[in-house]
Amino acid sequence: MQKMAVEGMRSGMLMTFDTMNSVQEQMEKMWKTLLDQGGELQKEGEKVLADWLDNMRKGREEFRRNLEEGLRKMEDLLGQE
Repeated sequence: MQKMAVEGMRSGMLMTFDTMNSVQEQMEKMWKTLLDQGGELQKEGEKVLADWLDNMRKGREEFRRNLEEGLRKMEDLLGQE
């Protein structure tokens, strides 16, 4: 029963994570389009956007790794019972 609960949590969190990825990718496309139409601020804006997106991707990857590690540990604990 507890393993089913963990699997449900994993499934729900991964679906949420995938949705968050999709939203972030859409925002990235929108910002790139705005910068392409921006003219003078384009170069500086592109650098700021690239740095920001890189930080967001790193944070997202770290979050996913931590989530998977935590769920794996929970499954290990439940498997010992």
